[in-house]
Amino acid sequence: MPTSEKALSASLMLTTGGLTGRLDRIERAGLVTRSPDPADRRGLVITGRGREVIDEAVVMGLDAQREVLERLPEASHKRLSALLRDLLAAAEA
Repeated sequence: MPTSEKALSASLMLTTGGLTGRLDRIERAGLVTRSPDPADRRGLVITGRGREVIDEAVVMGLDAQREVLERLPEASHKRLSALLRDLLAAAEA
C-alpha cells in the first residue's frame, strides 16, 4: 500500500529530514521505491516491502527504549511519568 513520506514521518515521529536518510538506505537495499505523489507535486509516495521493514524497525526501537526505561529506579519512573503528563497537557493546551 503506498504511503506518503509526510504520513510516514508523522507516524514514526520523525522529521522529514530524519526520515530521508533512512529511506535512502532502504531504497538502496531495494525495499522501497519512491515516486512522485500524483496528489501533491511536492510529495513522494513510498511503495514496496519497506513498510514491513519499517514497522519491524519501529518495534525494535520501542523495545530498546523500553529496556532502557526498565533500568530506571521506580522513583524515577514516577517522576518521568509526571513530567510526561505535564508535557502532554501543555501540548494539548
